[in-house]
Amino acid sequence: MMKSRAEVSIKTEAVINCLAQAFQGEPTFSYILPDSIERARRLPEAFKIFVKEDARKGHIFATPECEAVTLWRPPGTVHDNLWDSLRLALPYVRALGGGVWRGSKVADLIAQNMPKEPFWYLHFAGCAPKHQGKGMGGTAIRMGLEAVDAECAHAYLETADASNVHLYRNFGFEVVRNWKVPGGPEFWGMIRPPQ
Repeated sequence: MMKSRAEVSIKTEAVINCLAQAFQGEPTFSYILPDSIERARRLPEAFKIFVKEDARKGHIFATPECEAVTLWRPPGTVHDNLWDSLRLALPYVRALGGGVWRGSKVADLIAQNMPKEPFWYLHFAGCAPKHQGKGMGGTAIRMGLEAVDAECAHAYLETADASNVHLYRNFGFEVVRNWKVPGGPEFWGMIRPPQ
């Protein structure tokens, strides 16, 4: 069941906490913020920005208590425009500190490797560590895919966690791109055709 923006806003803090916990050991954020203590401190602030922007431009799908969350952007909203980039520059610096330069490098490579055709973008998918392995992450992903399938559209994501490639294949995604951030993580870009 899709959460409306009003429902999600009530639990915004829970959404942010879920994602910050889920991405604490993830390769991309481990590269952007190499110190684990600093990463634990900064990720909630970074996800506060991501959640706000994705709620404004797209959709947030979550299990009832926000044990698992996905952030989706529909076609036409995937890339930030110049105004958004300028408006968000200082908040990202505040959130990521010195990691903002590595974050910018990652974001540029992600944008360069996105497909040209319109697609729904699975921007983030995360499950709080204590709830992993219970199927909740899959539930949150399926919620988003229902919206994608209702529009008979492509879905796209990238992951820097090799173990996620098999998971996403179970949902119909296939690897279409592979790239590495110099000195950083390897990424797999995956697309799911209309269902």
